[in-house]
Amino acid sequence: MKFTASLIFLLALLLSCHANVGAAVKKSHRSPTTTAKASQSTSKNVTVAASTSAKMVFAHFMVGIVSSYQASDWANDIALASASGIDGFALNIGADSYTESQLTLAYNAAASKNFKLFISFDMTSITDPNRISSILKQYSGQSAQFKVDGKPFVSTFVGYGVVDWNSIQATSGVSIYLVPNWQASQLQGNTQVSGGFSWIAWPNSNNQPIDANMTTDSDNAYISALAGKAYMAPVSPWFFTHFGSDVSYSKNWLFLSDVLWYQRWEEILKLKPDFVEIITWNDFGESHYIGPLHPENPSVYAGPATDGAKSWVENMPHDGWRDISQAYITAYKNGASAPVVTKDEIVYYYRLMPKDTICSSDPTGPPTGRDYVEDKVYAVTLLKSPATLTITSGGNSPVQFSAPSGVSIWSVPMGVGSQQFKLIRNGATALSGTGSQQVKNSCTIYNFNAFVGTVV
Repeated sequence: MKFTASLIFLLALLLSCHANVGAAVKKSHRSPTTTAKASQSTSKNVTVAASTSAKMVFAHFMVGIVSSYQASDWANDIALASASGIDGFALNIGADSYTESQLTLAYNAAASKNFKLFISFDMTSITDPNRISSILKQYSGQSAQFKVDGKPFVSTFVGYGVVDWNSIQATSGVSIYLVPNWQASQLQGNTQVSGGFSWIAWPNSNNQPIDANMTTDSDNAYISALAGKAYMAPVSPWFFTHFGSDVSYSKNWLFLSDVLWYQRWEEILKLKPDFVEIITWNDFGESHYIGPLHPENPSVYAGPATDGAKSWVENMPHDGWRDISQAYITAYKNGASAPVVTKDEIVYYYRLMPKDTICSSDPTGPPTGRDYVEDKVYAVTLLKSPATLTITSGGNSPVQFSAPSGVSIWSVPMGVGSQQFKLIRNGATALSGTGSQQVKNSCTIYNFNAFVGTVV
């Protein structure tokens, strides 16, 4: 069976999330004339362990959906990620026949670019200890391999108890720096691990959508359980998936993500974790990709070219979100409390339809969780100095905001039609642009993915 990004996350939620860990606080519904600042966690502060290496940021890369990738594809993705301040990819692999050939292309492409890679074994797919040992032996010595304390960094997607990692290290002859995605309770006191990675990147309760924003409660549970070992924190911009009953991994829901990307990076600057992993670079099926679209190769959208994720991913770029994260990544690495902006930019995003729109020909139906999202248009300002932001959404009246220097997020009620953004400073227009996609009150399928654009 084809190894899909969508199946991965479904199993992740079942195996990796904590049912009783508070991951969210009640969402505040905001006035259109106020800054949509991220909600603050009510959790007490927890000290994060000091890492033996510099702060680094990785992006989760789904190798299972890129069987058609060539060396040039890897080179392009690496160049884009590196330009955004991302240090490397966490290469999520399963038991696919093409896994090793794609790993070889990836390691070769990264070798001359000062770009680091590590393998994240998807334990819902790859469970053969001999193959795991072979892969470790083959790639741990590559020049692009990320290492800590001289040991190759290794992670997982779930998999507690699936294999004996001490035995694998003995068989492969490779001593590893293991930072798996296990539950916090499974990491506590575990002598096999060097740290831990959480997949709790979206607000949920018992794996169900909720009307709430993220907090750092789950992070603090991991940090406490790790007791001084390294913690890799998750960051994700969005979640929407819409696979129907025509596929084996049918699922149709969204998690509240209206201000998640901005909010979560603000939390990261306060948490100061040892490592950060962005979820994801290219999981198109769940709409949390920050990498480029592939109109020339829709097979990577984790669904057939005439069906599947293509219907909610095509012409829905997320590249602008990398500009936001780049500012925060720099601040995180420098230990700063806020990002420093050196170039004016507006990054905007919005859905293409109001949440109650009835779609004409979608047998899957509306997604669970749609009631919790707000019908708003969002803009993140990255400013060198204060300016006035004006957002005009469809036929609604223009709304102005006094935007300070630095990074801020704003929202206005969604209006059907064009979405326009303008920045005025000292009486002159500094930036002005219109989104290339309009908001419409008609649709054929329920698409709760985000359209992301920039004004520079």
